[in-house]
Amino acid sequence: MPNDTDTLCPCGSQKPYDECCGRYIEGGANAPTAEALMRSRFTAYVRGDLDYLVDTDFHEVDVEATKAWMQSARFTKLEILKVIKGKALDKKGRVEFKAHYTEEGEERVHHELSDFEKYKGKWYYSGGLAAT
Repeated sequence: MPNDTDTLCPCGSQKPYDECCGRYIEGGANAPTAEALMRSRFTAYVRGDLDYLVDTDFHEVDVEATKAWMQSARFTKLEILKVIKGKALDKKGRVEFKAHYTEEGEERVHHELSDFEKYKGKWYYSGGLAAT
């Protein structure tokens, strides 16, 4: 993998990975907002970091299903469509997003309304609904 200081973060921020989602995924800091956690979770899918996805999910994760999807899909782009609350001082937030990916040679889009909760000062993904 290229030097992370030279690599743009996959979340679309146009910042280097180590100055963006890398801080959270590598364990140096907690995501300060629901949107930052959403972006870092997308980046974890891109990079195949299953441990981070498990650690930032409020509920028990189906590890095998998540791992299988990560291995079968190539995540290519994240679009943040709307953010409701989820700032540093909030306890809950919602992020509407589209995650673009390729699977079995076909371009696909996962459109979701994701909910996030802050527990003991740390943001977690707490569930989501597929959007149309």
